[in-house]
Amino acid sequence: MGQAVCEIIRIDRPQLSASGRNAPATDAVEPRVRAWLTTQSAIVEDWLDQLVAANGDERLIGLLHQHAAFLRDAADN
Repeated sequence: MGQAVCEIIRIDRPQLSASGRNAPATDAVEPRVRAWLTTQSAIVEDWLDQLVAANGDERLIGLLHQHAAFLRDAADN
């Protein structure tokens, strides 16, 4: 498997918001969501590479390619 799949990611527990509730502030959540999207994109791309190397189903390859592009776009915006 690719390095991205094997990488261990540490996610810290959310901090209390200014109101003292357990809901994390938006600025604390967004970077974690973007990091997760980037990781998911790398995992999909790893599976995609494996399918291409194994002459996998063309439809599945196309769908995974679109999904990886969606995840990359979501992480970048």
